[in-house]
Amino acid sequence: MNSQNTPLVSVIVPVYNVEQYLDECLNSIRQQTYGNIEIIVVEDCSTDGSLNTLAKHLEDYRVKLIKHEKNSGLSAARNTGIDAAQGEFIMFVDSDDLVHLSLIELCVKYAVVNNVDLITYDFKAFEDGIKLSPQSDLSDVDDFKVLEQGEDYFNQQHFAWLKFIRANLVKSKSLYFPIGLYYEDWPFHWELGLVANKKHHIPAELLLYRQRKTSITGSSGKKLLDLFKIHTLVLNLLEQYKAVALKGKFSNKVKMSQWSILTRIDKNLLVQALNDAKKIDKVLKNKNYKYEVNIRILIISLIVSLPNILSLKLLEILRFVLKR
Repeated sequence: MNSQNTPLVSVIVPVYNVEQYLDECLNSIRQQTYGNIEIIVVEDCSTDGSLNTLAKHLEDYRVKLIKHEKNSGLSAARNTGIDAAQGEFIMFVDSDDLVHLSLIELCVKYAVVNNVDLITYDFKAFEDGIKLSPQSDLSDVDDFKVLEQGEDYFNQQHFAWLKFIRANLVKSKSLYFPIGLYYEDWPFHWELGLVANKKHHIPAELLLYRQRKTSITGSSGKKLLDLFKIHTLVLNLLEQYKAVALKGKFSNKVKMSQWSILTRIDKNLLVQALNDAKKIDKVLKNKNYKYEVNIRILIISLIVSLPNILSLKLLEILRFVLKR
């Protein structure tokens, strides 16, 4: 790849209490086979030794540290990184994950050659405590057929760390993560897909996702209730962009989220979750959002449509059966 095709890439890494994982994460970024990168580390007032761990990485001129004055959360840290980014492309890496050592090289190559706004890729999950080494060999991924995406993009996982994005797309549209809510990747994912002209997908596991017990993806507590607020934000985006063709895809995502929430949320939060599910269902129905038919969607749709006394009884039975 010649010098004209080596654009600067901004890698945004939010950091909060990840002392034990930070070295592995930053090393996998610093050791990328593509060198023209800036690594924007946004330190969100950690209370452990994360700052001390960061110190040796600052010897690399490509690592730029931004310290928040007060703890503001993941969304705010990512937004700070977006504002600071100088690269032609932006990507996000969570500070407990690792990336394939040729990830950026691959993404730049495909983005430059095909003039792509957005590239997505797959991930491989691993249990916390297992030691993995990110690969640099391209032989296992370079032969994969890169897929040009249209609406199929919206079937993918919402995670911000599965995206390689042309920076002017984010900045010109003022795309930011909602502050104060969990599952903040949803609105960013949907709006990004709505404004990106060319979207490609590399069907290879280029990110190693660490599964931690404290992860919100496995939460059963109050954090789950934020998903209903997030659903409303995305619904408003679809209405704003008049994305009629995506109504079905969004409805399916909402219904599968309802299944996940109502079958695993703490029992003391079940009534509130059920009421929130009923509210979004009413809005979807009024706006003529329809969903596909599969067994989980049928079951959860029936439960949500019934009076609470019946809904709660059926949920109790369903939750019992699923735990067996």
